[in-house]
Amino acid sequence: MAGSSDEGGTRVAMDRYHAGNDTAREAAAWAIRLFCGREPADEEEIALHSVHQTLDGMRRAFAETWEFRQFIDSFDGSRRRFGVPPFLMRPPRTDIPWKFEQPTLDEPVSQLCTGSQFKEPVYAEIAEALSVHAHPHRRTWEMAYITSVLASHGLIGIGRRAIGFGCGRERIPSLLASRGVEVLATDEPAGESTGQARWRAANQYASGLGDLFHNQIVHLDDFERLVEYGAVDMNDIPASLDGQFDCCWSMSAAHHLGSIDKAMAFVEASLRTVKPGGFAVHTMDFNLSSNGDTLDNGIHALLRRRDLEALCAHLSTQGHQVLPLNLHTGHDGMDDVVDLPPHGLPHIKLYVDRYITTSFGIAIRKGA
Repeated sequence: MAGSSDEGGTRVAMDRYHAGNDTAREAAAWAIRLFCGREPADEEEIALHSVHQTLDGMRRAFAETWEFRQFIDSFDGSRRRFGVPPFLMRPPRTDIPWKFEQPTLDEPVSQLCTGSQFKEPVYAEIAEALSVHAHPHRRTWEMAYITSVLASHGLIGIGRRAIGFGCGRERIPSLLASRGVEVLATDEPAGESTGQARWRAANQYASGLGDLFHNQIVHLDDFERLVEYGAVDMNDIPASLDGQFDCCWSMSAAHHLGSIDKAMAFVEASLRTVKPGGFAVHTMDFNLSSNGDTLDNGIHALLRRRDLEALCAHLSTQGHQVLPLNLHTGHDGMDDVVDLPPHGLPHIKLYVDRYITTSFGIAIRKGA
């Protein structure tokens, strides 16, 4: 009798659930509040969860959300696990090149940092060329991603010219010089800004050419012959640099320019420095938690999916070709881990403020 009663109660609940779209919407909004601990982000999120065919289906869907996983994990103090939010899985609303499959460094597009890429032979090869450990760390991935994009499109070799923005003390200028590329490595003009003081304290600011030389990668003679240093404000790239280079890059710098709008404006402006057919390659922090609420506080800007889609669509209207947007977050065991302080390995996903983030790389071929 108890089983019959439970079954009857479920039938009644489902009849009510399917009674109309308004009821389904109310159930979805209630589930978001209960499982995620917040108000629905927008009407699209409510509509997405209004299509579950059963209440169990809705429970299962919400049990996999990153917010609910974070809540459960908080009870035992273990490392946080990442659950893929639905907004990352749907096709874009704009007509831009797009794919959704495990990204690879062997055939890079505009993609997220994921665990399987650290296991590719190309990652080990690039790490060796950079004279760094091939461990699963997203900053090492960013170097490998930029290098792989440039190499895949024939932009690393004698006679090529490249410009790097916000280089700090990174290793890419030395690597490019070791392959015969002429490099202009730039960083923020010297000043007393809070951001610059932070980079100096972390030993991540370059005030001259000597800060960019890595003797494990390139001979000093080749470095001095091929690499120049320049002070360039990434928010105000001088016109004298227009059309001078085969490619440009920046690594983990755009999201520190003051706002999401400034980060996107920089990406577009960087293309001015590149010859037609050349490439701009940039890595930045990406918000895996939300396509609505984000961090945009003048110090750190977390770009969302909608920001990237808007940027890709805008660049396409300007005649540029953005390599397909791939927001697949990976199926490797490392992809479930959200690293917490004190940070260790794997260091692929982490918290910035209350948002789970990872690194994203965008690659753009300049139009004619």
